Amino acid sequence: MSIWWSLHLRREAASVPLARRLLLGTMETAGVDEDIAYELSLALSEACANAVEHGGASDRRTDQYRVTAFLDGDMCRIEVADHGPGFPAELL
Repeated sequence: MSIWWSLHLRREAASVPLARRLLLGTMETAGVDEDIAYELSLALSEACANAVEHGGASDRRTDQYRVTAFLDGDMCRIEVADHGPGFPAELL
């Protein structure tokens, strides 16, 4: 089973549990092991909280961030993108 979704969320603390619940529901539907689903949802929560806190200046253009998830078989890809300055590549 292949599942894909993308959310555009406001940079507000209330958006973090929304993204986490959607991911957990998606993984439950796909039959992902509960422990793995929990660990991935925890990582997503941390990434979303980072986007809320550091995702760019507080203006209309940057007051949101995007969460995308893709599950296909035993592969899962989760992306969180915001308008923050990021890190220099040499630090990664």
